[in-house]
Amino acid sequence: MTELIDLDTWLGYISDEYFRGYIPEGGASVKIAVLENATTTADIVEAVRTRATQHRLTTFQIDSRDVKVHMIDRVFFACASQVPWARLTDYVLRRLASDEGFKSPGEVAPGASFAEALAISSNVDREFVLQSLNKSIHDHVYRDRSMVRDFRLAMRQLCRNRLTGSSSSVAGNAAIEQWLTGRLTRMSELKEMSIYSKINRTNARLHLESLFHWIRVAKIDGTALVINLEQLVNGSTADTDGERYSRAALLDAYEVLRQFIDSIDDLEGVMIICIAGAAILDPDRRGRGLVTYQALRNRAYDEVRDRTHGNPVGSLVRIGSRP
Repeated sequence: MTELIDLDTWLGYISDEYFRGYIPEGGASVKIAVLENATTTADIVEAVRTRATQHRLTTFQIDSRDVKVHMIDRVFFACASQVPWARLTDYVLRRLASDEGFKSPGEVAPGASFAEALAISSNVDREFVLQSLNKSIHDHVYRDRSMVRDFRLAMRQLCRNRLTGSSSSVAGNAAIEQWLTGRLTRMSELKEMSIYSKINRTNARLHLESLFHWIRVAKIDGTALVINLEQLVNGSTADTDGERYSRAALLDAYEVLRQFIDSIDDLEGVMIICIAGAAILDPDRRGRGLVTYQALRNRAYDEVRDRTHGNPVGSLVRIGSRP
């Protein structure tokens, strides 16, 4: 039996080794935390979220009870729904304005012209601000190849709309946010921005990678994505009010996680922590554990295990305490 790691010890290692330096410096990691005779998954999700927030990381929480985690587009939409898009846009504009030598204004009211506020605080002409920042947005947002094209176009438009602050800009921003969260019904609303495609299972991963990068562009240290897999792994014994996962959906979900691990070099400043109960370690191939999807198990499972000491920074950790 592999030695368990108590929750506080594990959180301390994660904070020191990842949240404090590795993630803010642009690194990325995927962890699977297995709860054996420990606290509930909801409690550990909250504990991880609290630690990440203390280290100035943006935190996203996804519960397989509410989100179809076997569909990467639903994962992206769930993350995008938790993003304060207007605030991120302001962070980016303040960064670009500082780089251009402008004096950052105080709080700018929603719907107001950021360019007007910047012109007043810097004592310069509004048109000069617009000309300078529109060029900066083109150079540092639209031409940033770390983001997929449609995402770049959307972020450029959010920045431009915030600069002008007109009523039409507010409506345009609303359409962009609906597109990012999967709620836009008519793509024609984005035609003027040269965005023609919905976010779906074929392109959602690229948009998610772009979102992680955009958070870094806004000068936020990084992202912690916490996924509660309890409903997925429990199967027929799961909460009847939540999402139901067939065996095919279970394997699709494990493939989503496998792809996160294999694309780790494409992720920037993000830590993905998947939390599940002991059922995920079920050795029965007819069950719902990692053994049912060998491609993920080979990447996450600790083949060499110390019987007396747990590895708190391993890809898979067992959290709990010996009776």
